[in-house]
Amino acid sequence: MPIEKTSSNVDPVDAQVGGDADIDGIAQTLTADDINAVLMSQQPTEQRLETLKAMRAEVEARSHADFGNDMAPLLGEIDAAISQLATRV
Repeated sequence: MPIEKTSSNVDPVDAQVGGDADIDGIAQTLTADDINAVLMSQQPTEQRLETLKAMRAEVEARSHADFGNDMAPLLGEIDAAISQLATRV
């Protein structure tokens, strides 16, 4: 049950540190699994390309806060997925 604190709801989360439900430190809402899910989905190729391009734009928009260049591998995976799908259009 949510706890009311200063007029906002706080949902306590019972998650083991490092477990599947553990929240990433940089609040990365996009993962390699998400990219692969789009790549392998049954949606039309053009729609998958649009989704991947939107993902890339989101990662690029966050790159100004990425001082450790942690998002570079994610951008690489998105680019590889876009290249793979682009050959099917």
